[in-house]
Amino acid sequence: MSISDPIHRTVLSPNSGGALTQAVQSSLPFAPGLKGWEQIAACRGIDSSVFFPDDEDDNAELAKQICHGCSVATPCLEYAITVREKEGVWGGATQRERRSIIRRRRRAAARQRTLRETETTNER
Repeated sequence: MSISDPIHRTVLSPNSGGALTQAVQSSLPFAPGLKGWEQIAACRGIDSSVFFPDDEDDNAELAKQICHGCSVATPCLEYAITVREKEGVWGGATQRERRSIIRRRRRAAARQRTLRETETTNER
């Protein structure tokens, strides 16, 4: 596959019961200006309302399922955390879940600093 070849991907969409049943074929060419991971993301070509639901806590499951099968979910999540994306599902995580990840990382970094400071003090 070259950068100018279209992507052929089967995308799942929800039916009225919430289960994933209907497949929709998406064939989009690579777009100039997008980051590398955005070019091959599973969400490419899917209606953005799936990833930006009115009530993230209740309606994010379809987006999370799409992200779960995406090969670039990790860079997508890292991007959203880095730029402090405030809305939507990115890399399979809602805004609340991303805030939780950020808090855990901050606590882990603080523990590492404390451990290094303790080791430095003990070496003196």
